Amino acid sequence: MRIRLLRTTAFRLTVTYAIALSLGALLLNGLIYWQVASYMSRQGDQTILGEMRQLSYLPVESLPDEITRLQEGDLRGVVTYGLFSPQRQHVHGTMQTPPQELVLDGKPHDWDDSGFADGAKFVARQLPNGQILVVGFEAKTLASLRNILLRYLGWSACLILIAGLLFAVLLGLGPLRRMRKVQAASRRIAEGDFTQRLPISRRGDELDMLSSLVNRMVGEVGRLLDEVKSLEDNAAHDLRTPLNKLRAQLHRALIEYDQAPAEVLKVRLEKSLDAADVLLGRFRALQRIAEIDARSRRAGMTTLMVGPLLAQLFEDYQPVAEEAGIELQLNVEQVPPLLADRELLAEALMNVLDNALKFTPAGGQIRLNLLRSEQGTRIEVEDNGPGITPDQHQAVLQRFARGRQEPRASGSGLGLAIVAAVARTHGYQLLLEDAQPGLRVVLQSR
Repeated sequence: MRIRLLRTTAFRLTVTYAIALSLGALLLNGLIYWQVASYMSRQGDQTILGEMRQLSYLPVESLPDEITRLQEGDLRGVVTYGLFSPQRQHVHGTMQTPPQELVLDGKPHDWDDSGFADGAKFVARQLPNGQILVVGFEAKTLASLRNILLRYLGWSACLILIAGLLFAVLLGLGPLRRMRKVQAASRRIAEGDFTQRLPISRRGDELDMLSSLVNRMVGEVGRLLDEVKSLEDNAAHDLRTPLNKLRAQLHRALIEYDQAPAEVLKVRLEKSLDAADVLLGRFRALQRIAEIDARSRRAGMTTLMVGPLLAQLFEDYQPVAEEAGIELQLNVEQVPPLLADRELLAEALMNVLDNALKFTPAGGQIRLNLLRSEQGTRIEVEDNGPGITPDQHQAVLQRFARGRQEPRASGSGLGLAIVAAVARTHGYQLLLEDAQPGLRVVLQSR
């Protein structure tokens, strides 16, 4: 799918902001113009009202001379005067014709037919001799201001839109390049390369957050696929051995059926049952791992004090350890309660303890520790057996995997896989550390 610049979020948002800014500038300047226009209109009203009052107090016969003097003193040329007969014929002044809608109330009125710019006003009143005096105000300044504002609005809107488009293009190119990298990585992942990861920048924005989540998902999918592949390889090897034993014992029993004594046939059948039990045990372990992985992350979890759980496990396993000639030690520190499933956590720790008892020689030690660290709570099972080399630490967490130190040890190779499934369900970190000698298995709460 081709990614277009005009469809990127950054481009659209920047253009939207530019349009919004232009509209805001238009609204603001319109408000300024309205305030200034209102002020200048009031000033014009006050001007013509003052002129009208000044002329009204003068004798009628001196009005023409006073009108001439005022016109000569109006350097801005914004006030016009007109003296008309009762029949509205021109008598004196620069105003040649009175307004069509002439109102003789001595109050300002709009002068629409003046031929002047919008905003012109006039005030008119009838003199004692019947003549009509009209004083008009031409809104030249207001018209000039309106023209300036209109030009400013036009240019500013154009500049804002052009700048907005440029910024939209510049801001859109970065996410566009990132999305193309994401698209390329996603295409390779879709083709089956689960080592690929979506690029993450230093911005820490929503795209990086999404890429981080997708990377975690891809890593989990890759892990599951590798586990399935490893399961297929290991299952073919580990299940073949008990199946071959089962077939061999049944085959011998069939051959010796007519000749061998009943005791021999009984032994053959018992060995066949043992091989079948091994197979069933491995299938049950696989089913248990699937059940743990399928369990909801928070289902069955409660606030759990881990200390009493470890004390119970210590009490249960101490007789077994003594019988094997192994010293079992318990070390419990004060730690905060954990959100955990007691049944699953106990099952994981029992698998680890079973492994430790299996591989620790007589006279050895197993330590069950509950510690508090800067990273959180640590549950440790440490032995001084042969241990596992660091390069095998990740491999033995896979199903059917065994350490090279004890390749012939009994078991299904699924114990640590169950522990890993429990850790994933709880969101804990499962660590295998070299105890020098021996192995330290750690469940680390995050």
